[in-house]
Amino acid sequence: MSWKLLQHRSSRFDVALRQLRCYAEASARRPPLLNEQQRRAKAASSKLMPERLEIPERLIIYHFGRGRVGVLAVLKLTSILVSAFFTFFLVPSFVMADKPISEIVAVAVAGMIPILFISYTTAPFVTHIHVHLPPAARVSRPVLERFVRTMPASLRLTVTTVGPIGKPRYSSVTVGELRPVTGKRFGLVNYMRDTKPENATRKWYMHRAVGSFMVQEGLYKDKCFGRKGKVDEWIWDAVREKIQSNKA
Repeated sequence: MSWKLLQHRSSRFDVALRQLRCYAEASARRPPLLNEQQRRAKAASSKLMPERLEIPERLIIYHFGRGRVGVLAVLKLTSILVSAFFTFFLVPSFVMADKPISEIVAVAVAGMIPILFISYTTAPFVTHIHVHLPPAARVSRPVLERFVRTMPASLRLTVTTVGPIGKPRYSSVTVGELRPVTGKRFGLVNYMRDTKPENATRKWYMHRAVGSFMVQEGLYKDKCFGRKGKVDEWIWDAVREKIQSNKA
């Protein structure tokens, strides 16, 4: 009897052990199933997103012109070469020839004038302006037009200028930050923004934020939409009107 009782208890223990193993395997399989469902949902949403959003997230609304941008970059590089020629060739030759100090200083100053003048006068020139649209404004053209007519002051723009060595500089601004101005920097600036908060977060060795911009008007007469290489200047026209309302 004791042997049969022992076998009976052993069989019951085996059954209980198998049930525990089944529960453990089932609980271990559940997370992968949930993860797989999440991955399928994300894949489905990513496939549907391009179909629903007809308009790209970033649109170019202002372009200075390829020729003008090229001339501007060449002008900056030429001023650098001229200054380098004066600084590293003429000044040492004057020193070796025992020229008077006044002449050496005059040559050095003459070499620095081109790069300083070109950098000062061309720094505000804007080459490109891009607008960053929220997903709600990218569904269709009518939706975009309604959004542009009632654009918020927080609408983000990326303004591109040319640095001292011809390298592009990108400034992230909002429509509400820009202010129209006149008579600044020999009339070469027509928009400004406050750069103190941004400069406060930059290290001392970093470039200061660009706060003055020159946007030439009337470069494009045709209002285009959604075409590669085209400029949606109709959006910039609306942005400009919004900026005019920011004038204090």
